[in-house]
Amino acid sequence: MSGELTEHQMELLSRVMQHGGVLASPFGHPGEDSLLEEVLEDIDELEARGLITVDWTRGSDEPERITLTPAGYEALDIT
Repeated sequence: MSGELTEHQMELLSRVMQHGGVLASPFGHPGEDSLLEEVLEDIDELEARGLITVDWTRGSDEPERITLTPAGYEALDIT
């Protein structure tokens, strides 16, 4: 499956995995990341594929917490 993902999507999955499978406030300061829109697109795609689950900040379209699913670990070849 990893061949189907973009390099940026794999980097995002890897970053979540490096934080124990749960990444809280992935941008440090939500809204200030110049690549926020592109990263949000990756998050949406990864969530749609079932590789991550996302808790969204209340009243905002920014993620608060990203969690790897078992399929996300498989995409990273970690079982």
